[in-house]
Amino acid sequence: MLLLDLPSPLPVFIYLMIFGPFEKYVRPYRSRILFGTLCIGLGQAAAARIPLLIGEAVDVVSATDIASGQQLASIETQVVYILALALTVALSGYAMRKFLGYASNLIEYDIRTSYFAHLLKLPLSYYQRHHTGDLMARATNDLNSVHVFFTYGIRGIADTALGLSFTIGYMCLLDWELALLVLVPMPFFSIIMIRIAAVINTRYKAIQEYFGLISNFIQENLSGIRVVKAYVQGPPQNAAFDKLNLTYLDKNQSYISTRANYRPLSYVIASLCLGLNLWFGGKAVIDGEMSLGTFVAFNAYLTQLIRPIMFMGWVIDRSQRALVSMRRINEILDDEPEIQDRGLPPAGEHQIEGRIAFRGLSFNYGNEQILHNIDLEIPQGTTLGIIGRVGAGKTTLARAVPRLIQTNPGQLFIDDVPIEKWHLETLRDAIGYVSQNPFLFSNTLNANIAYGATDAEQEAIHHAAEQAQLRKDIEDFPEGFATIIGERGVTLSGGQKQRSTLARALIRLPKILILDDALSAVDTHTEEAILGHLREIMRDRTTIIIAHRVSTLRDADHIIVLDEGRIVERGSHDELRENGGFYAELCQRQELSAELETL
Repeated sequence: MLLLDLPSPLPVFIYLMIFGPFEKYVRPYRSRILFGTLCIGLGQAAAARIPLLIGEAVDVVSATDIASGQQLASIETQVVYILALALTVALSGYAMRKFLGYASNLIEYDIRTSYFAHLLKLPLSYYQRHHTGDLMARATNDLNSVHVFFTYGIRGIADTALGLSFTIGYMCLLDWELALLVLVPMPFFSIIMIRIAAVINTRYKAIQEYFGLISNFIQENLSGIRVVKAYVQGPPQNAAFDKLNLTYLDKNQSYISTRANYRPLSYVIASLCLGLNLWFGGKAVIDGEMSLGTFVAFNAYLTQLIRPIMFMGWVIDRSQRALVSMRRINEILDDEPEIQDRGLPPAGEHQIEGRIAFRGLSFNYGNEQILHNIDLEIPQGTTLGIIGRVGAGKTTLARAVPRLIQTNPGQLFIDDVPIEKWHLETLRDAIGYVSQNPFLFSNTLNANIAYGATDAEQEAIHHAAEQAQLRKDIEDFPEGFATIIGERGVTLSGGQKQRSTLARALIRLPKILILDDALSAVDTHTEEAILGHLREIMRDRTTIIIAHRVSTLRDADHIIVLDEGRIVERGSHDELRENGGFYAELCQRQELSAELETL
């Protein structure tokens, strides 16, 4: 446990309050943080000595029983000491900023890296439950709050704590009775600050949650900008955004109204302390109970005390913001991925051949059962066609093969090995998955096709594009394969997007190819050409094709019909057509539709 062996001058309770949520990220850099804190201590110790020297100099100057030569020599000595202490303050301040600044940047880097890596490990179901905008807000706005805390907050905490300690210590050394009288308001100030901190924590959490909602709203509208414009939804979306923004504004105003108490309270407390010192200290000087130098030094210490008192509000504010933000980040990091590799052999030890077996596979999304007792064998090198109504469970069945969803152990086998026994990298390297919603990155066509096959040569990229019937389209683009296609492939048509993602899968030469309604936006002629190429490419490989068009599945070795998560029909195209079920009816409807189009 880190707390047991922490070599820090800060009390354990402060460490618990401040670093609890950050413990794992602080540990590698605790020596930097410790050294930076020690530099703060050195600087504060040096700064706290200066008023005492000034007070001694005042006593020397005001003394009537010391020769002028001795007075001048004494003052010169005090000046040298003060300059030396000032240099110490400056050098320690430089070292402190360097060490704490470096530690802050490294901690921010580690948190951001861990956060992104963890997001990539989380299952698809996680992103159905969480908004993308909120996840982005945690990675940006919340992480920035953490960064500010580690850059300035640690320094502020140590500065305030050590500054108060040294200043109050020297005040007690000069006159402990006067120090107690002057500092009477401080306990009340501390109680008020603690209560304000609790309110700040609650209100800032609400702000960050609403910032996540706003981020998600903007992200959704920008992603669907074509739909917003096509349906003339600009004004309604503006109104909805304004409502969110007003609520966010209200929460910020509430937060500011609480935060605004800090400086006035600090000023009042500091003024009370100064007033008490002037009254009691001035009276002591008049009565001859205190020297003028001691009074000046005491006043200087009170002036030094004002800064940490005023700074305390900012420290509390930043600390509470960082605690809220780190807890929000940890909410994501603490979620264990459902799909994990546990004690499996490293990739490369075993090669997948492509035999797939579903043995009593059932699957639930929450309380809703999607698949019911699926029994199905797909021999290596064969093509399975899957068809059925919308919501029948086709995509869920396809996603189970690359473990994009977590199925029950012992219900899905690849090459007679339970799928959970395969290393994820080995499994997914052997599978080319083309989803029904093609996704392309804001990069070149070249980079998008080679995604996942970064060592692919240009010839292989061109060949994959040709197999996907995309080569001619690309040659018509001014920049060819170097064309930047925009976010989500915004410059491409629906068919071009689908063929681009198909080329991305084909370039990997997968042992198992899954096409999840991946040709729906392609015309019949292009579809036939693509399927002709696929028959050549996938001759010794396993293919799963999900489609709504019967023509897409005509040449499949085996076809199943899904309805409400159950296999209700199975067989070849000719067998299913003769059986007179859903498949036969679909054949008739689609053939009639094709005939009508030719008229």
